[in-house]
Amino acid sequence: MLNFLIGPAERYDLIVDFSRMPMGTKVTLTNYHAPVHYPGVPGLGPQISEIMQFRVTKRLSGGGDKTKPPKRLNLPTVAPVEPKPDTRRRQWVVYQHEIFTTMTFNAVPFMEPSQDFIKAGSTEIWEYINPNHDAHPMHVHLVNFQVLNRQPIDAAGYQADYEKWIYGGRKPEDLPVLANYLTGPPIPPDPDEAQSYKDTVKAYPETVTRIIIPEISPPTGTIASIPGSGTEFPATYIHHCHLLEHEDDDLMRPWTIVADGVAAAGERGGERGGGHGGEHGGGHGH
Repeated sequence: MLNFLIGPAERYDLIVDFSRMPMGTKVTLTNYHAPVHYPGVPGLGPQISEIMQFRVTKRLSGGGDKTKPPKRLNLPTVAPVEPKPDTRRRQWVVYQHEIFTTMTFNAVPFMEPSQDFIKAGSTEIWEYINPNHDAHPMHVHLVNFQVLNRQPIDAAGYQADYEKWIYGGRKPEDLPVLANYLTGPPIPPDPDEAQSYKDTVKAYPETVTRIIIPEISPPTGTIASIPGSGTEFPATYIHHCHLLEHEDDDLMRPWTIVADGVAAAGERGGERGGGHGGEHGGGHGH
């Protein structure tokens, strides 16, 4: 039996060898541990268990299997993007005041203007701070990124102090410092995440999930031979949880790329809810 965890919008290449299975064998792809959110109470709805079934009814034609066995495949590897001491960090807190209420990033509604401005060509580390009891598949438009690491956090303590910060006027100097809530060492990327680029990452519960995005730039040249189709600055994109009911419930925010050399006017530092604090492998980020 083979099993793996996949979040909505994640993609995998799965190779299955049916050649040694007896005729008449039925192989069913099932969802056995992920109840859907609707209908019913979120997280307690019915399981959609049967996804797809393969039926082995014919033998290979053309003289047998000529494909290369999976163990002999020479798959491309991706060099890891190494963070530098001055790599910019940006924090996104999955905030929900109480169960069944609206979810947001940094306690800011989706329709509020962009507060995060990134200079074209920059490399950034984004920290998804999830004090919830549920995992969230986070999808970032435009870019591909690598998973850097994860760390467990004191979720209840962080949530309580973050709410004090919100209701205390969001003063930048009072923003909870993530490093004070870490409860364990950094955890490397999952095996299916290592040495690869992704556009969706699972932000596990009571954990900070870190991704690194290299050389963030929009396509300013002509796209698909269409005149005037290149992106113009400032260029705004979004990121969001890929659970449909969560992105519809405001767990989505815009972010904006500005031309290199242009001041990122309007960014409010710690008021974004993430601030500049963070930790990677024991060092503070600024």
